[in-house]
Amino acid sequence: MSRYLPALIATLFLFFGCAQKRETVTPQTSSMHKEAGEHKNIVSFQGEYDYIIQALYFREHGEFAKSYTLFHALYKKTHNVEYEIEALKLLIGMHHFKKARESLTSLVKRYPKNPELYRLLAIASLKLGKTEEALESAKKALALKPDNILNVDLAASIYLLQGTKEAYEKAYAIYERYYNRHYDDDSVVKMASILLYKLKDADRATRLLEMHSKMRECSQKVCLFLAEIYRSQNDLDHLAGIYERLYDVTRQSEYAQKAAEIYAYQKRYDKAVKLLEVSDADARLLLAIYKQTRQFKKAAALAKKLYEETDDPVWLAEYGILLYEEAPKKDDPKLLSRVVKILTEAMKEGVDDPLYYNYLGYLLIDHDIDVKLGIQLVQKALKAEPDSPFYIDSLAWGHYKLKECKKAYVEMKKVVEKMGLEDKEIKKHWNEIQKCRSERK
Repeated sequence: MSRYLPALIATLFLFFGCAQKRETVTPQTSSMHKEAGEHKNIVSFQGEYDYIIQALYFREHGEFAKSYTLFHALYKKTHNVEYEIEALKLLIGMHHFKKARESLTSLVKRYPKNPELYRLLAIASLKLGKTEEALESAKKALALKPDNILNVDLAASIYLLQGTKEAYEKAYAIYERYYNRHYDDDSVVKMASILLYKLKDADRATRLLEMHSKMRECSQKVCLFLAEIYRSQNDLDHLAGIYERLYDVTRQSEYAQKAAEIYAYQKRYDKAVKLLEVSDADARLLLAIYKQTRQFKKAAALAKKLYEETDDPVWLAEYGILLYEEAPKKDDPKLLSRVVKILTEAMKEGVDDPLYYNYLGYLLIDHDIDVKLGIQLVQKALKAEPDSPFYIDSLAWGHYKLKECKKAYVEMKKVVEKMGLEDKEIKKHWNEIQKCRSERK
């Protein structure tokens, strides 16, 4: 079946429906589009359907001149202005604006209550640079059908093209009248666009969109526009609130994630956690916040869950670290054995990161489990990041544990020069190493 056939069939129903209505009506009594003010009765002729099929076929295949000729012939034979409207659309599409304008100027006199003719005349006039004439035709179409959004858009667009504040206000007023009857998202967004980009009144645009979103709902179209405004103003409080409202309406996790990222940046961790726990939007961010706020028990459970879901050994390593961090008694032999086993397994499964090498190494050193292996792991971390004061501190502490006080002092001095003595653990290590050095002299 040809790809254009479904569309063709749908269009044929429209035309055939009109024709079938005409078949049982005599020219003396029938008149389609009476409200459009047609002066001639519509008649049928044998072969009309064939004309329609051919006209639609040519239009579908880009042979617009042939399609135009057939639609125009259909109008001449039937006096059905809908055929001529299709013909004139094709004429305008082929950029024959002058010919289209001439035909339309005559037709609107014949059918003065047909808004589509005025709309097409406005377009043709506009293309010929006759802005005032186009505006008058657009206003007539709008007056005939004020609830047709095509008429609303056309009249407002012509005002916007004029480029003056007065014209912008008139365009806004057209949308406002439509909005006051329909309260729809599209028109309120267009109103806000005029306020923001043409009249440069961001506050008024914001108030309008906020009012609509609270009166109706925070639809994506409206609230994403609000988000754009708040983002441009760096108004993070309102931006986060909009994303949270969008999540409430759509249940799309991306909005919860955006809101949570802002809350985390603002250090409003309670709001971020609450939203992330409800939405399951970003487990990694939630884990990072748990760690930041020292909720190690929750963090450990989440890391374990991530490992089980992904088989990524990084989460196994995180789980091991968090088990240790959450433990009230960190020198418990069973705990230490379990943590060492988990971290070792994570490395066997492919974890290759200096952070985890150093963590396991320092654990082995600090708890006197296997100081020499601990030093080897720390040295592996230092190969990746040789200037890290934290890794150098671990190395120094390893030398201290082996009573290699001179080596410990040399390394620890580098740490103190970089970090000072504000950190309690660094201060403790420095004091112990200095004492060791003095005793060994």
